[in-house]
Amino acid sequence: MMLHRTKLLCLTFPWLLSACNTDTYRLGVNDPVSLSYEVPAYLDTTKTLFPIENYSQSVDKWLPPDSDRINVSVIDNVVQQRYFSSLKSNYFGMNRQERSPWNPYYITSFLNSGTWVAARNANINRYLASNSISWGENFRIHSVHWKTKVKNNTDTSIDNIYQSSRRAIAIRETLLRDLPTIDPAYDDPREAGQGYPFDNLQNSAIRPGTPVYMLTESRDKSWTYVVSPTKTGWIHSEDIASVDQKFITDWVSLAKKHLGAFIKEPVTVQENGQYYFMARPGTILPFKDKQLGRFLVAVPVRMSGGSTEIRWVKLSDDEFTAMPWQMTPANIAKLMKSMSSKPYGWGNYNFYNDCSAEMHSLLMPFGILLPRDSSAQIQATARIVDLSKETMNARINYLKKHGKPFTTLVYIPGHIMLYIGNTIINGQEVPMTYQNIWGLRPRNSNSRSIIGGSVFFPILTFYPQNPELVSLADKKQFKLGFIE
Repeated sequence: MMLHRTKLLCLTFPWLLSACNTDTYRLGVNDPVSLSYEVPAYLDTTKTLFPIENYSQSVDKWLPPDSDRINVSVIDNVVQQRYFSSLKSNYFGMNRQERSPWNPYYITSFLNSGTWVAARNANINRYLASNSISWGENFRIHSVHWKTKVKNNTDTSIDNIYQSSRRAIAIRETLLRDLPTIDPAYDDPREAGQGYPFDNLQNSAIRPGTPVYMLTESRDKSWTYVVSPTKTGWIHSEDIASVDQKFITDWVSLAKKHLGAFIKEPVTVQENGQYYFMARPGTILPFKDKQLGRFLVAVPVRMSGGSTEIRWVKLSDDEFTAMPWQMTPANIAKLMKSMSSKPYGWGNYNFYNDCSAEMHSLLMPFGILLPRDSSAQIQATARIVDLSKETMNARINYLKKHGKPFTTLVYIPGHIMLYIGNTIINGQEVPMTYQNIWGLRPRNSNSRSIIGGSVFFPILTFYPQNPELVSLADKKQFKLGFIE
């Protein structure tokens, strides 16, 4: 029997909400030491703090370690292996139909399509045109001087010829941007849901060990426009290193034999006092073997002469695991204990996750590669049930009845979350989710009630803390995606 069809792994006994104190905001819900600060519940006229402390953030509450199903897989092994094969194909596949950035067939097709040129030019026109308006971190509109400087540094040359010398690998985690600048470009920060942290130029992050193809460089050579397995954009040039055919052959051979993933956040990767990079879930690397609870893991290192070599580091099995990791509630809980309660990072700002990055990173160790955007993630699932035309209650009832814990994604416009089972709140059975969310809004959208992190959060028809906030189940779209 496939356990992903089991409904009620999460606690189902009555759980009463604690009273909401709008004058105290407690930092660090899971911290062993209680830290409370007497501050107003509002930040400005458009922002308040949602009292997330009223909902337990204990992983053990939602994935109880004494459950009789805690060590039973929630996904069929054959299905998991199919997803894992697809992941390896996107990272390392060299056949004609595969999509690795190191694959000459794929890159040639990508170059001929012209999509990267259109995307690059669209960003230039949107943010750097003479009539464009965006705000900087100083709450001032970007000047003509700023736009001219960034535009002049953005190489607009087009080279559609594949070159093997343009293959590279990320040697540390790096932020991926829509323009070659670290400066933010916000929409009007006076409006709710704009300004920090929604830097429109921040696209994603690329983890260490990720294959990339270099499309072009900025004129000052400090930025490189790359294709990765999930995204295309600008990254700092010093964060990648060129790789030759021997390195690629060795790396791919290792990865096809033994590929592993980080299951703790963050991990300092070092050996004999030599620091290499910081790693988080979503980082995958080949390994050679495992002895006495320690993996011998390959890391890419750029040498002083410009070549890239493989070095070996030892990582403990509480930091790193062989892929695909068995997708049991116990293993999911271990990963969530490391990832949950982290701040929200739009487009991986400061290497924190947003909603889709959270799902991407969470499922990666299990061999499941999701696209980087929420809308693409729901489309990538094996089966979609579109409940957009149903009432809010019908949507919630369908999820409660037909959702499969840990393998059902819930999509609403611009946001995605993971269904983990049902619970009882105030005498009513409701679906519980795990998600990374910025906040909730009222129906007129003129303010935000900020959560700002990765949390366990129920889908209710209304939130007792503020009934004016729109339910996550009461959006224009509501789709379920089943990983099966």
